[in-house]
Amino acid sequence: MNRAKSLKLAVLPLTALCFSPLVCLAQGNSPSLFEVITEVVKPGMTAKFEHGVKDVDAYAQSHGDTTGTSAFEVIDGPQDGNIIILVPFHWADRDHPGAYSAGLDQVAVKEVEPYLSSAQGGITEILPNLGIAAPANTPPEKYYELIQLEIKPGKMDDFLAAVRQISDAERKVNPQSSPVSFFAEVSGGDANQITVSIGHPDFADFGRPGKSILQVLREAYGEDSASTVWRALNDSIASEHNTIIQYRPDLSFTPSGQGG
Repeated sequence: MNRAKSLKLAVLPLTALCFSPLVCLAQGNSPSLFEVITEVVKPGMTAKFEHGVKDVDAYAQSHGDTTGTSAFEVIDGPQDGNIIILVPFHWADRDHPGAYSAGLDQVAVKEVEPYLSSAQGGITEILPNLGIAAPANTPPEKYYELIQLEIKPGKMDDFLAAVRQISDAERKVNPQSSPVSFFAEVSGGDANQITVSIGHPDFADFGRPGKSILQVLREAYGEDSASTVWRALNDSIASEHNTIIQYRPDLSFTPSGQGG
């Protein structure tokens, strides 16, 4: 894992959900793999940390970085205040890192590392053909609800099959719903975890009434099939934990310079 990227943030184990990054979560035209970095900022060091992240971004931009990053802040949940950074990832890049990587490393070590309590990284994969993709080339939503699911051992195939049917039903019955993405851990996390990312333009959107999953299934497939899919979904999930994160454009960086 790129040391400079790892220092850019304390990321919560997005057991596969947000994807991100990125640079936008849940974009239909996003790459399939993302490096997820979670950084825990030392108490009282937020301003210096954020200044350091901006210095790292400025260095990357001025030296021709073509990857970019997307930053998110946990605003509700046990990891409140943590920063999550998503970086589009390609395995081959590790064989041929950018010429500026060493310099970027040095900037991160100097400007970011002193203000972190810890940093944790991993690689996550956005699962294809699941959820509702955001329109291509649209910016990230302001907020994301992350649902971290622990799937029962031996039940991952059942879970994914149920989600595929739910996704098909949503596209048919409720195509204008919020963007939803599913992520799975590739390395650095629990193979039985799935993260679901649901975008929201504002807080009011969290409370807006909408059709439940069961209602959508009934409209798409009828009562009997809906019950079968619903039962398979619930029987495959061991636990569920929710977190809300906010997109931080000021700490993000895109090659076009639109990150903030």
